Amino acid sequence: MLKHWTAVLAGCLLGATAVAAPATAGTHAKPRTVVTTDMEQDDYASLIRYLLYTNDVDTQGIVYTSSRFHWAGDGRGTEFFLPGREYTTPQTSWRWTGTRTIQDEALRAYGRVHPNLVRHDRDYPSARSLLAKVRVGNIAFEGDMAHDTPGSDLIRDLLLDRDPRPLYLQAWGGTNTIARALKSIEDDFGVHVKERVSRKAVILASGFQDETYASYIAPHWPGIRVEELSAGYATWGYNCDRGQGNTRGPLFSGAWIRKNIQIGPYGRLYRSWLDGQAMPGDPLDIFGDPEKAPGGWCKPLAPYDFLSEGDNVAFNPLLDTGIQAPDNPALGGWGGRAERTGPNLWTLVPAENGIAGYTTRRWADAAQNDFAARMSWTLTPRFRAANHAPTVTARPASTTAQPGATVRLTARTSDPDRDHLTTSWWHYREEGTYPGAVAVSPRGVVTVPADARRGQTISVIVQATDDGEFPLTRYDRVIITVR
Repeated sequence: MLKHWTAVLAGCLLGATAVAAPATAGTHAKPRTVVTTDMEQDDYASLIRYLLYTNDVDTQGIVYTSSRFHWAGDGRGTEFFLPGREYTTPQTSWRWTGTRTIQDEALRAYGRVHPNLVRHDRDYPSARSLLAKVRVGNIAFEGDMAHDTPGSDLIRDLLLDRDPRPLYLQAWGGTNTIARALKSIEDDFGVHVKERVSRKAVILASGFQDETYASYIAPHWPGIRVEELSAGYATWGYNCDRGQGNTRGPLFSGAWIRKNIQIGPYGRLYRSWLDGQAMPGDPLDIFGDPEKAPGGWCKPLAPYDFLSEGDNVAFNPLLDTGIQAPDNPALGGWGGRAERTGPNLWTLVPAENGIAGYTTRRWADAAQNDFAARMSWTLTPRFRAANHAPTVTARPASTTAQPGATVRLTARTSDPDRDHLTTSWWHYREEGTYPGAVAVSPRGVVTVPADARRGQTISVIVQATDDGEFPLTRYDRVIITVR
């Protein structure tokens, strides 16, 4: 094994043709990513959304992994127990949902609608190409990273290949399969490779759902940027009735979801409250029966109301909205805005605009409309019969100005459907370093405050929204630096 990987490493460093070639020019700009998932009910809902955005990202793998909530056992009856879990006695497996749902259900249905999707964007990968990237990772127990698996091998190979792009490793379940890949690299190679891999890997975690980040990744790989994004659950996590009903608005209601999302051979797989669907092997995730639905921590909402897509938090930072900046988590967007809370650990800011969770909630309606538009593509073979996002480009992208100065910004907009566009400008107060409010006119005229100090920054967002059935919004950003 070591001899084999030493040869592969030499090829990586010397540019040998035996190693996988870099991505083509057509995909080079797209974020390169791997999804790892324990395929809980809300993972499935997130997957249905994610596959409709595979035209915007370069999916290199979809890997089953375990978590504290779902693990398969080793098949030999070995009992496992950790305190503070849902179970109170040793178990041989726990709420495991299997390793076939992605291949047999999600990708099969995606394949049925793929001919329609490519009418709207030729960059949608085929179901066959995505199927070839599905692997089973470390699933035996919570935190399992004892052995190499096809899933960990895939991640290891990608981290060692010649593609210069960052590799965004999404952890929808535990980080254990990612940890196993890193451990294999650490065991087989020296410090030089470790430094290079640390620069390449970025972990986008939907919470830490086992202990492998704390026990292995953080102490052994401190150079890897890790984003812990569970604060986004306030927008995308389980939506429960705590005596207030659905508080997330009409685009999270059962009526809207039933009409616009759970449609057709693909959309019908999407999960919502009390919709009669359940994950295999998981009796605790029965959402079709109010008597059996999870209780105590979470009371069901009305039928078909938004259930959960908690793992959206791991891929929303990668989506192409015009202001996405996956290389800079301090900038905001659909994935929220993060701050450094450890040597290389980032977490979402707790509040924006004085509202808890607003860093993700402020974008949620735009994301829901976008999701509905893409779901309609699955049923619409004609491009002109559906809605598509506009584009907006601000000028200049960045500039400098003195305190008290007036800066006039402009934006060029277009819409592929020739829809009417509404353009607006606003000061993203939390994103810049100037601490106060900044006046921005509807036409993009910015007045730099007189008390602004040299070197402070002001972030201004321009957004364009069309008037389609599902209004679609795209953005651009201008950074003004005070001089």
